[in-house]
Amino acid sequence: MSTTQEHDVTAELFRWSPMLAAELLTEMGVSLPAAHRARDVSESSTDHKTREYTADAAVVLETADGRVAVVVEVQRAKDEDKLWTWPLYLATLRNRQRCPTVLLVIAPDPKIAAWCGTTIETGHPGATLTPLVLGHEHVPLLKDPELVAADPAMGILSALFHGAGEHQREVIQVGFDSTNLMAARGDERTQRYYNHMVAVLPRAAREALRMKMMSESRYYDEFLRDANSEGKAEGKAEGKAEGKAEGKAEGKAEAVLQVLEARGVVVDGRQRARIETCGAPEQLDVWLVRAVRATTVDELFD
Repeated sequence: MSTTQEHDVTAELFRWSPMLAAELLTEMGVSLPAAHRARDVSESSTDHKTREYTADAAVVLETADGRVAVVVEVQRAKDEDKLWTWPLYLATLRNRQRCPTVLLVIAPDPKIAAWCGTTIETGHPGATLTPLVLGHEHVPLLKDPELVAADPAMGILSALFHGAGEHQREVIQVGFDSTNLMAARGDERTQRYYNHMVAVLPRAAREALRMKMMSESRYYDEFLRDANSEGKAEGKAEGKAEGKAEGKAEGKAEAVLQVLEARGVVVDGRQRARIETCGAPEQLDVWLVRAVRATTVDELFD
């Protein structure tokens, strides 16, 4: 998963499901009238020199008390330039929409989230901006596929924030269950949900979900073959960019080990060495498929 892809998919969630902004702001304790409608709007701003500044997404919420505009920014690293552009985004959208406006920053990394939450001094007495930063504590870990099927965008955010930690195994399982549930119901959002899900997951979890869908889902051929083919093409492109066959093998070996770890399978030093030193990508592909179901490493090798 590239950082750019994860960034773009996260921003796309607010264009796909604008009401997500209201859900998240409410989860963060922001005093907001109940929103009954939401729509995405232009996220670009232009200064007097016609230079365009573009936020990641922008949403307007329709509430009983009037409209509220939301600037959405996805932040994966520190960027000092944001201390200048964030107030600009806020002021421009406020002027354009003529309504109260807030800044919502999506920052899955706790260290980056802390940096994003720093108050920005604009220089005018009493005029400061403290971004509203979405952290792990604001995003629930969704384990019920029914809840995810009802709100796929929130399900993807749950995977983004919890897919790399101790709950990775649960995230993979709910991704599998919710995809199948949506496919069984003929939900037109199924492939888009699945594409976004694999985009935000770490590599090992992404591969585990793909292999699980390929080997266990009756809907794979009908709904997801194109999505997985795109993922494989992406992986091949990444491998070509890396330029070395051993780089591919190392990545697959790491994926095998991470899948086993996520599933709670104990790997001793000898077994780990065998996986890490395997230079055959085809063999590692076989092990990766088996890792999704194996309860011991011996089952992997058998």
